[in-house]
Amino acid sequence: MKEREVLAAAEAVFDAERALRRAAETVAELGDVAASSLRVLDDAATDAFYAHQEERRDFYLESASEHLARLRNRSGLMNELGEDLSRHLAAAGSAVERAGCELARGIGGDEQQCEVRVLRTQIDVLSEVVTLARPVADQIIRHAKQAAESSAATDALMLLDSRVHHAGQRVNRADEDVSMMRSVIERAQSRARASAELAGSLSYAATHSPAGQSWSSGAPQQIPQPVKPADPGIAI
Repeated sequence: MKEREVLAAAEAVFDAERALRRAAETVAELGDVAASSLRVLDDAATDAFYAHQEERRDFYLESASEHLARLRNRSGLMNELGEDLSRHLAAAGSAVERAGCELARGIGGDEQQCEVRVLRTQIDVLSEVVTLARPVADQIIRHAKQAAESSAATDALMLLDSRVHHAGQRVNRADEDVSMMRSVIERAQSRARASAELAGSLSYAATHSPAGQSWSSGAPQQIPQPVKPADPGIAI
């Protein structure tokens, strides 16, 4: 395998790892917003309940309507974060595909090194995990949009009950989607870190081989890696 293919594949793997790190940060933000939305939803449901009583009905109607407006804003933020997440996953998927193409181009004949084959296997698995994550991101966006649509403020008691109920269903679904995405992203990051570690070793070996000696003639040297090692016990 030529040095150019090794370095190009390694750079693509590093790009994928960075994109997945940004995706994980976005998922953490989504989790915070979802938790906040559930608290606001509880406040809206409580005020909607008390609004059925004659005493201070107008006060509770107004308060519940304000909570719905807050919930609508949070749902809009979840939608924006979901779109950011989709972009990060698309970038990771593109980088993984690029890495796979470079490895496939470089492998052939007697140069099918064990380390390269292991990296190719890691990349194939990583590609599957990223592919799995993308429809989950789409679900987060869809449920966030539906929650925002259901959270329109109203001073009509019957409409208030209906909107709190429907908004609650969508917010809970979005929260479940975020939990699922968190698990998928953890697995993707684990695979990406392992792939980046191996790619770093291969690229070092490719650029530091003695003159006239093929970089594939010996095992890669141990060097400090640009990323943290894979978390133990996380596998797919």
